[in-house]
Amino acid sequence: MPIRSINKYTVIKRFSLGKKLYDKLDTIYVQEHDPVNMEPQKVFNGEKEYVTDISSDVYLSLRKGFILDEQQSSLDPNHSK
Repeated sequence: MPIRSINKYTVIKRFSLGKKLYDKLDTIYVQEHDPVNMEPQKVFNGEKEYVTDISSDVYLSLRKGFILDEQQSSLDPNHSK
């Protein structure tokens, strides 16, 4: 099994995960999505402490309007921080 990277995301819509509420502009780190094996992904808070594992379905749902990839947002001229 290949090593998956951990990506930095900015919260753009409030949600809770692992008994923790995340507000807009909070930072979370999520292990890279594994579309082949659909393995769970580890989630870390802004202090890089482990929070919980999430399924691929939860990750894909978060990507649809709840979290924004830091790399994408820094490349997007329409995204203001």
